[in-house]
Amino acid sequence: MQYLAITWCITVLFAHSLYASTLMDKIESVIKKELPYATISILVKDAKNGQLIVNKNTKKLLYPASTIKLFTATAALYHWQADHYFKTSLLKDKNNYYIRFGASPSLTSDNLSSLISDYFLQQRITQIKGSIVLDASIFSPPYHPAGISYDDLGWYYAAPDSAIILDENKASFKMTSSKLNEPVTFYPVNAQSPLTVLNQVITVNKNNRPPCTLNISNEKNNTVRLYGCAPLTEKPQLIELAIPEPEHWAQAIIYNTLQKNNIQLKGSIRFAKTPDSAKHLVSLRSNSIHELVNHMLKESDNLYADNLAKQLGYSLTKKATNAEAVLAIKQILAKHMILDDNQLELADGVGTRYNLASTKQISVLLDTIYHDKKLFSLFIEALPQSGVSGTLKNRMKNTRLEKIIYAKTGTMHDISALSGFMINPNGRPLIFSIIINGIHQPIAKAKALEEQILSLIDEEVNTEMPEHSQFA
Repeated sequence: MQYLAITWCITVLFAHSLYASTLMDKIESVIKKELPYATISILVKDAKNGQLIVNKNTKKLLYPASTIKLFTATAALYHWQADHYFKTSLLKDKNNYYIRFGASPSLTSDNLSSLISDYFLQQRITQIKGSIVLDASIFSPPYHPAGISYDDLGWYYAAPDSAIILDENKASFKMTSSKLNEPVTFYPVNAQSPLTVLNQVITVNKNNRPPCTLNISNEKNNTVRLYGCAPLTEKPQLIELAIPEPEHWAQAIIYNTLQKNNIQLKGSIRFAKTPDSAKHLVSLRSNSIHELVNHMLKESDNLYADNLAKQLGYSLTKKATNAEAVLAIKQILAKHMILDDNQLELADGVGTRYNLASTKQISVLLDTIYHDKKLFSLFIEALPQSGVSGTLKNRMKNTRLEKIIYAKTGTMHDISALSGFMINPNGRPLIFSIIINGIHQPIAKAKALEEQILSLIDEEVNTEMPEHSQFA
């Protein structure tokens, strides 16, 4: 009987080894065919028992791009209750009214306008004897992560993260480039635009060689200069630009709101800290932490990620710099999981090039999430789902992976990453992390490779392993 038991164990171990070898051979074959010169790290394991299924370069430090947002999201959901919110408040001291911005990332220009008009009209106030003072002191400059690319400044995904955030500090324009060798036309999507656009963009043929690009330069007073060229197109294209000085936009909104409601301002609209003696009048709530994290992960929103990281820093240290943000994330996560400094270089909460991570460290984070039922439930709702939502909405449709991948994407011009969970209702839950660096081909090829790898894993793991094995 003992002999039979030993024989069975040896047989199962051999089957596992052969199975893993066969799967890895298939993955290596696909990598060699698609991106043979890229650096690729892959870790896949059973979420329940931790059994490693794929283990390739898992300790290698690579650029993870926006998958760093997983660390920010986890720290935020551990530190605050899911229904926590940030406040934008109206206060009064003597003849001055103060608007204290709480760095709410979901605050809109309409919200700010209503905060003022609703209160003043309700109180039948038609004249302000003093000034309206804007308090944005909760956050201090610089308002961008240190690792942000210079080429990204000016575009919506590099909007400044100051305490004043209105409409995500971005402005939308339609660009028409329908006449060859003629200037393109820009017009704002909304009637009231925070930006003045200096247009120096020419329309060129799609196949123009050498290729010409659309570039942006921030000037003073929310003026942006667009230059270079844009390809000939029949339909208007949507472009979204960052508002470089949101504080000036806030001043303009308040001034226009007062004029529209016939409220006379004797003083000015200026900036200062709110005195302790100021009396609270009314507040606006941001969306809940749960909603903010949901948006951040699904849309990979850099502004929300940087904001939540700095909010964590401010909550713990009363300072909101990148250094305090990183310190806070690490301190919070260290209470729940092992953070290996040799496997993680955290520079911000966004995922700039200053960050490094291994798939091993990311898998430790995902393992922590999975085994916390409340946290896992929040993440499954917040993460992009393959073929359904967020940055995975248009990926893996009509494939075996549709609807079973819940993961955070990461993308730069030579980086692609995907980390999260494979939840196949007919198989076993898997934790996976894939990072690809050094991509010298179109980024879509790396995305396709990620999907091929996951498809191979799902096919092998959930259809070919015997049910009585450790992998089941």
